[in-house]
Amino acid sequence: MGPLGGDSYALRCVSDLPPPFRPVFGFRYFNSLQGECFPACYLSDVNMVVSAPTGSGKTALFELCILRLLSRFLTPDWRFSLVKGTLKTIYIAPMKALVQEKMRDWTAKLGTLGINCLEMTGDSEFYNKKAIHDSDLILTTPEKFDSMSRNGIRDGGLGFFSDIALVLIDEVHLLNDPRGASLEAVVSRIKMLSRLGHMRSSPLANVRFIAVSATISNAEDIAEWLLAPPEGLKRFGEEMRPVKLTTKVLGYAAAKNDFLFERVRKIPI
Repeated sequence: MGPLGGDSYALRCVSDLPPPFRPVFGFRYFNSLQGECFPACYLSDVNMVVSAPTGSGKTALFELCILRLLSRFLTPDWRFSLVKGTLKTIYIAPMKALVQEKMRDWTAKLGTLGINCLEMTGDSEFYNKKAIHDSDLILTTPEKFDSMSRNGIRDGGLGFFSDIALVLIDEVHLLNDPRGASLEAVVSRIKMLSRLGHMRSSPLANVRFIAVSATISNAEDIAEWLLAPPEGLKRFGEEMRPVKLTTKVLGYAAAKNDFLFERVRKIPI
């Protein structure tokens, strides 16, 4: 079934996906934002930068990009035949709580496809080189992945890097934070390794970057850094909020001191 809807953002059905992927989503139709991004997310391999309000459905965009990568394991008769650990997705989020939330969510959603999810944060030390190599989806923080990859360069434990095919960056506005240096280092390291001559035949050579946030003031600059083409840059306004915001102006009584609010007039909201 094709696009639906008469507005500027056409809706798409989950049934547009191959049968093995449809159970990942617990609804029948993608919302307007997801429908608008569907062609770039699932029908292409372009790098993307998406700026959209909180709660507008950006997680589903990540999931569509994951499924796009996994579609390489589909047979002509729509059977899903996964080769474990050969195409890795790296999900990077600034907070351990967010990583752990996505870990629970995606383990439940993607586990039926046989996807092996691995959490790499300061709270999870129960992994080794074999666990990393066997994983399909690694969820981590910038600091942890930066530390692990730097140490891996020293001890030769970065063999799995050649299998990285997709990098998902949540809350990319972290780049403007004091902690943003770790995220910048991680992305730059992946980009540098992808250009090495001996990586030409590996998935890393064509690694795909997807970055999302609710507050990106310089989306064009980030898109240029991640080599995202114009069709990969998506910006959405407040119309995409599931709960609309109301703006009100509160008045206050004039103060004797121009630099001191002595009394605030209470206005019913």
